[in-house]
Amino acid sequence: MTRTQNKLIVIPEALAAFSFTREILSSRHGRLMHKILHADLRELEFVCSEVCVCYLLKGRERFFEAGGGWTEIQAGELIIIPPNVRLQSDFRCQDGPLEAMMIFLSPVLVSEVMARLRGGQEDAPAGLETIPASQNLAAFMSGLVAVYDSLQVDAGIARLKLVELIMLLALLHGRSRVANTLASSLSTRHRRSVAHVAKAFPDHDLRTADLAALSGRSVPTFNREFRRVFGVSPAKWRKQRRLEQAKKMLESTNDAVTSIGLEAGYESASNFISAFKKEFGLTPGQFRAAASAAEH
Repeated sequence: MTRTQNKLIVIPEALAAFSFTREILSSRHGRLMHKILHADLRELEFVCSEVCVCYLLKGRERFFEAGGGWTEIQAGELIIIPPNVRLQSDFRCQDGPLEAMMIFLSPVLVSEVMARLRGGQEDAPAGLETIPASQNLAAFMSGLVAVYDSLQVDAGIARLKLVELIMLLALLHGRSRVANTLASSLSTRHRRSVAHVAKAFPDHDLRTADLAALSGRSVPTFNREFRRVFGVSPAKWRKQRRLEQAKKMLESTNDAVTSIGLEAGYESASNFISAFKKEFGLTPGQFRAAASAAEH
């Protein structure tokens, strides 16, 4: 049996590990990445730590939301994805390769541009926003690749191109609509609290660095605030949560101790038994026997 905990990646941080993505522009205000896929990439679950603007140069891609809805974009179309929204991407190469530009906008940059747009309601619900294809958008996006792909670009130019993109979207899609979309993405900041981030992703193998990125904090700051809120380190808290879940499974199922240990993240049954006993004072078998006896 393998673990059923979902593999969730945090982007843009996790994209560095994939060979099909390459960074073109980067600064503290955001980054622009070029993605090319020639093989299926099915059911990739991800969450953005910053606003993501995804533009398709070739192919088509579907994005499935946790609530069951889905959005498909095709070549020439663009989608704006707010941070901290869990999605699943699905690409099939039967229609040809997928080529996309992925632009990530920092909260600082979004706030600065919001002042220029002079609008936007932060209390609006954050959701996916699609922008239809246009010759202007196609020329801008393809030009970014053609001009900057092989150049070493400084942070100032990177910031200018990111701002130019947002202002272009405002011209093409409507200033108020783009302002509302960006403002709603800022409304997710309440979901970037340490407590919310920790509790929102309990069943995923996220590193402390991933959780820190989702909360918009550095790792040291996240660890410090986490200890203040929960009284333990992130690693200790996750371990306790998984052992508590294992405890519930021992009470409510007939699954083997080894299988429950795997569910809790322990590849070794002996390590699981040792950790469980250290936490609860009984081995899993002893706890299950005691729980069964108490029911009768």
